[in-house]
Amino acid sequence: MNVILGALLLLTLTATGQSPQAAGQSLQTGTLADYVFTCPPGWTPTQYSDGIVLNAPVSNTGEKCVLTLWPMRTPSANLAADAVQAFREVFKAFVPRNSEYATRNSIIRGVSAQGWEYFMIKNAIQPPNGNYQIVWGFVFVAGLGNRLAMISGISKDPLVSSCFGLNLTDVWPKFFYSLQFKGWSPTSSARQLMRRMAGVWTIATATAADRWVFAPNGRYASAAAAQRYVATSYNEILSVTDAYFGNGSYTLNGASILLTEDNDKSNPKKGLIRLEQESYDNGNTWTDKLYLLRTSTVDGKEYEVAYSRPR
Repeated sequence: MNVILGALLLLTLTATGQSPQAAGQSLQTGTLADYVFTCPPGWTPTQYSDGIVLNAPVSNTGEKCVLTLWPMRTPSANLAADAVQAFREVFKAFVPRNSEYATRNSIIRGVSAQGWEYFMIKNAIQPPNGNYQIVWGFVFVAGLGNRLAMISGISKDPLVSSCFGLNLTDVWPKFFYSLQFKGWSPTSSARQLMRRMAGVWTIATATAADRWVFAPNGRYASAAAAQRYVATSYNEILSVTDAYFGNGSYTLNGASILLTEDNDKSNPKKGLIRLEQESYDNGNTWTDKLYLLRTSTVDGKEYEVAYSRPR
């Protein structure tokens, strides 16, 4: 993204709303059937003439999250500009804000395992009048040749959300992996995705670290470490770091990855992956991210971890 487009994003998110027709976009009718997806567990889908609305069950904290799939429309030549226009249209009754929890607004771009490009805007928003809570809105658009798919969502801030949360539940990854579009023929091969994955990916927190190295020939190496504290006496605590290492091979089938350790070939591990770039400064700089979703061997739950390339 160039600086001009970055400025476009900043200016249009703070401007007044404008109808899609006024911006030169024409809605295509009867195209909601082009979406293929799996509704998040417990959510209720409702079909309308101008959209499909997925409502989350009310959480213990009173949060009510919504996902909306909009009719396909005619794209412009710029996917980022389409996302900006979509955000303005969907959230025209709100004004952009900064998070009360210091969650950074961001923009995301990527290419799915099926080959369609997508762009996403995530921003804190608030109704302009009255003492209303700041909430979180996002818009996702996917370029499908002569069609533009458009999905929006609203929830509490990701740090406290039980729907699109960073610490609690996040239904977006599984929804994204299930998303397909009728009439779209995959344009990406496993080999192309393996080349994009090639390199070192890491994550580190105060008590744990994880590292993956993927080679384009289907080999991988991994290393992880976790710090724990053990009381050795009444007044002494020992810091212990547990390290784990692994080497093996991997195969891709769409967004699915199969990891097979060299010393445990009878027990391959399944997962789901996606590659994205995220920007927190309106497109001036981008961070490469690899998302890996796997089932925990400890509690049997699915977790998605975001890895970044070391700078």
